Amino acid sequence: MNSTIECRKCHSKNSINATLCYNCDESLQNYNYYKNDFKVYYKLFSKENMEILEKIPLTDTSYDTILNNIVNINPEITIPAYPTIPVLLKIIKPYVRVQYDSENKHPNFLSFYSFNKIFLNRTTPSNMIPSSIIHELAHHLFNEIIKQTIMHLLNTEKNLYIESFAWYLTLQNKYLEIANEYVSHKVQEYFIPEKFNGYTSLIKILMDNDDLDTKKIETALSFGSSISDDVIFILEHFIKQVNNNMPHISQDNTIGYPIYKFNTQQKIDALYTIIYKTFELFYKNKKDMLPLLDQFNQSYIYYNI
Repeated sequence: MNSTIECRKCHSKNSINATLCYNCDESLQNYNYYKNDFKVYYKLFSKENMEILEKIPLTDTSYDTILNNIVNINPEITIPAYPTIPVLLKIIKPYVRVQYDSENKHPNFLSFYSFNKIFLNRTTPSNMIPSSIIHELAHHLFNEIIKQTIMHLLNTEKNLYIESFAWYLTLQNKYLEIANEYVSHKVQEYFIPEKFNGYTSLIKILMDNDDLDTKKIETALSFGSSISDDVIFILEHFIKQVNNNMPHISQDNTIGYPIYKFNTQQKIDALYTIIYKTFELFYKNKKDMLPLLDQFNQSYIYYNI
């Protein structure tokens, strides 16, 4: 279900939401994609789609298809290489764009991810850039798994409202934020363990929200642990572990909570439930939720056009 847009200059096939060609950097003038259209919104959160979600389960076979669809967003067939800066910048172009944080929005961050863009702090040491890119790319791929799952379940193409819905879903509560942050740290640690400096931002979230339910935190971490395996599966098509022959003890024991992996059925059931319940919220409150997604749409437009 990954529609493409063809570059007029080099004729490469790009993701439907791309604005620059991944191959030659030519502008794709993809303005039609980046606009608010309430008709698309109401069609997405229609009674028909709500009934589809109620009737069609997410299966392990369909989930495998979703992961492979994400791999295939990058049309280049490559031999996995070590994650140097040039390698990373090349392989991630079909997924996200990397640029410096010229507005200095988060001066205390080495990097951050926002609306299909990875931003690097200009003061980030060059030897930390690869691990920073992988960390933020993992955020994007977690988000992409949600988008592609919605697209698969509803048999629809990607559009701006699906992107904004997925963005809302990953930020709607602290437990999903915890899962998301664990995924990024775990993937970063897996590929470049010697440059990994701990689960710092995740631990900060936990410390800043000490009133959260312990069991729900453990569930969120376990869900994140399971999704991190899928993000690693995607990235291993393109990059290799650094020093993968050396023994490494994960630093996730510093988080302070037990972390278990869901089995496949538990994982896809959890993902389906998150999507279903959030979709139902929008379906039942379409008029009230429209301004929220329009606001996210505007952020996608701002960052990408």
